[in-house]
Amino acid sequence: MRGKLAKYQLGNRSIYVYTPPSYDENDTDLYPAVIVQDGSYLFVDSMEELEADFASGITQEVLFIGIQPHRRDCEYTPWKAEPLQEGEVFGGEGDRYLDFVTEKVIPFVRERYRITEDTSQIGITGGSLGALISLYAAFQKPDYFGRFIMMSASLWFENFVSYVESSTFTQNDVRLYMYVGETEGVGRDNLQQYMVPNTKKVYRILTDKIPGGADQIMLETDPEGVHSHQYFNKYFPRGMRFAYPGPSVIQRA
Repeated sequence: MRGKLAKYQLGNRSIYVYTPPSYDENDTDLYPAVIVQDGSYLFVDSMEELEADFASGITQEVLFIGIQPHRRDCEYTPWKAEPLQEGEVFGGEGDRYLDFVTEKVIPFVRERYRITEDTSQIGITGGSLGALISLYAAFQKPDYFGRFIMMSASLWFENFVSYVESSTFTQNDVRLYMYVGETEGVGRDNLQQYMVPNTKKVYRILTDKIPGGADQIMLETDPEGVHSHQYFNKYFPRGMRFAYPGPSVIQRA
């Protein structure tokens, strides 16, 4: 890792902040920032490729802010729903969690790091339920986020497709990346069987809604992809390239 990773305690929760290699080279530049669910694995385990993309100019340098959840099945769900397995609790605490992110975490990090005031350059990302709550934030917290990277979002979640259908982007500048593995949900006899078809349906819905049109959204799939961190990490750098194109990409365009 060429950048730096710091860990903080915010109340009883761990927060991880990554600064890119150029951050310490001057004390004036402001950086985009990306809120990351489930702690730091999504960016730390993809770091070699991410930093190579930063260095080559394919991806804009950003700060990553990883937040460790307490109970992800509660915090990452937008409303209460019936559990799919024993011990699971879809507690529907998503709005409270997003309030914590916007009212506590982002101000905490802004006090300590140089983060852009351009909210279109503030992103949010995660895998599975962490991606679900990230998409929910697009509509619930439009004044805070403009970049969305969703790794195998749990779009099978009860009534979520209907929620997307009835929601509208109020931001003017949005870029949104989606990934799903084609084998996810195969063989399941519960709502998870709709993982892939719901993802493709939501992609079509969002393509019609997103400001700027179809060029601002991307869906990628993997024919062998399963629901695992391995595949989330494989495609996360690709999502970052799309959401935060670097100077070399912008110049070619």
